[in-house]
Amino acid sequence: MIRKPFLFRSLPVGLSLFVVGCSGCSGPTETPPPSAGPGGALPVETKDRSAGAFADTDPWILKTTDPAAARGNHGIFLGNGHLGMTVGANGGADKNSVTFVAGVYDPGENLLKLPNGHEIGLPEPKPGEKYEQTMDMKRGVLTTKMGEATVTSFVSAVNPYTAIVHAEGIPLPENRSAVAGAAGGITVSRQFAAGDAGSWTTVISATPRPPIRSYPTPGTYAEWLGRQERAWAEKWKSDIIIEGDPEAQQLVHRLMFDLLQSARPDTDTSIPPESLSGSFYKGHIFWDAEVWMLPALLPQHPELAKSMLEYRFKHLPQAQAQAKKQGCRGADFPWESAASGKETAPSGFSLGRHVSAGIGWAAWQYYAATGDKKWLAERGWPLLSNIADYFATRARKNAGGKFEILKVYGPDENKGECDNNTYTNAMAQNVLRYATEAAKIIGKPANPQWKTVADNLTLPFDTANGRYLAREGDKGEKTKQADGELLLWPASLKMDRKTAEATFDFHKARPIASGPAMTDSIHALIAARLGRAEEAEKDFRDAYKPFVRGPFVLFSEKRSLDRCVFTTGAGGLLQSVLYGFGGLDLNSPAGVIDGPVALPPSWKKLTVTGIRRAGKRYTLVVTPEGRTLTPE
Repeated sequence: MIRKPFLFRSLPVGLSLFVVGCSGCSGPTETPPPSAGPGGALPVETKDRSAGAFADTDPWILKTTDPAAARGNHGIFLGNGHLGMTVGANGGADKNSVTFVAGVYDPGENLLKLPNGHEIGLPEPKPGEKYEQTMDMKRGVLTTKMGEATVTSFVSAVNPYTAIVHAEGIPLPENRSAVAGAAGGITVSRQFAAGDAGSWTTVISATPRPPIRSYPTPGTYAEWLGRQERAWAEKWKSDIIIEGDPEAQQLVHRLMFDLLQSARPDTDTSIPPESLSGSFYKGHIFWDAEVWMLPALLPQHPELAKSMLEYRFKHLPQAQAQAKKQGCRGADFPWESAASGKETAPSGFSLGRHVSAGIGWAAWQYYAATGDKKWLAERGWPLLSNIADYFATRARKNAGGKFEILKVYGPDENKGECDNNTYTNAMAQNVLRYATEAAKIIGKPANPQWKTVADNLTLPFDTANGRYLAREGDKGEKTKQADGELLLWPASLKMDRKTAEATFDFHKARPIASGPAMTDSIHALIAARLGRAEEAEKDFRDAYKPFVRGPFVLFSEKRSLDRCVFTTGAGGLLQSVLYGFGGLDLNSPAGVIDGPVALPPSWKKLTVTGIRRAGKRYTLVVTPEGRTLTPE
């Protein structure tokens, strides 16, 4: 049991894990918001918009009896990390449905919409007939009942190229064309097979040519379904169990489900901010992947977390070229990228250099969690050493002997260009130290400049008030999203509790009302670590209540829109549970923080199963009396 007071501090190399937020993504232009009011706050709706969600708080089942219920902008998302498709009220494709394959872009580097193989002529629900649509998250299966007909749909968790639609009580479609279409080197094909008692099955394949590798192709619908159920049962051996709060339990399972159906262990395509459910952000990869989603997956599914780092390793040569253009050594990764790995962000956003620091940070977190020295030597070291070289040459020594990183965008992108964004500098400092430590572990020479720069980087501090600032010249203006508070997570700057609380309280009041959910997730995590249970619970509720939609607990990126399946926000909320209320610390030898327990008052117990550390599995149990991490 660990119940000692906790101070935010820097560990020598293995700093604590956590994250910052997207919504720094530069996507297509939306309708401009109203002019900012006093202090920059926007007059936006902030009420609870989760009406229709949590009507039934079964931990695994989401359902509706309304064919017109909210299903997001394209429909209910089903995916497996390679293939993603959205499904309408009839269990198949409707006019809004989309199909995407991870990493498949058009020549302009926009995620390429593929033909809808699940557009197979299923009937629409009829007015007045009995109707029920059910998402079973435990099995990864969507079931739609329309009168006497039943449609069962799922994207295979075993064969990444494949989706299944099974129909009962519906005539076999007249149009049974084998090929739905082709685009981007992907052929979307279909096989129709009649079954027992008038049932039939369509096996939909989105297969690259040539296939990357072979996967199981069961013969019957029962075999496909059985493999699906077994695969998801294996995934859910790593679970998060909340006793005393059925709403939070259902929410957490939904967020886990969306992340798990967005990642595969054998890919190098990473995860876009809305997975493969839409293309508002063109399917591009941002800092969201390493700083938001990866830490949410890492403790229980390190093989999925690793796949995101594979995307960065694949594009290391492009990052080296980007650093060279700036007159620096090493590698500087783009703010926004796609198939080529080159910068696709507009000017301004491309100055957000904390993206590279976040990638280096994530690489070290993966090693700290797994202890995989072979991976560190082959993948982690090239990433860490190149990013460290970049910051060692990007930083400039001033007249006072301190190093500065000038002309960057910080997480508060509304501020624009600034000097010495404290979060950027602190994360760069971490990577410089991680690289030095990695060199010792694998027997490589460390660049002595890494330590020199790390020990002397400028970290703007308000001496009069005993708190860190967000950047040089920070006047306390409103911010788009969390910025200065990120010094506590993931930067973990060395500071005593008084400084940590002063820094947190100063920055917590600054984000505008229209900011992203991840800001409140961070606030919940930090408040929990400080032992402020009631405050942490309020922040946790604020991180999802304005964003959750409808009976399928769809997570919208924005309060005022219904662009759902926002995996960045899912990552933030899951981290508030894992690292805030749970107190998990994968860098610590103990595996948990040396700090207070601050569960929401309604939570009786939090259990996290299937935590992987150095090849072993552990279970974390947290009660108001303390926390334990024990081998399974």
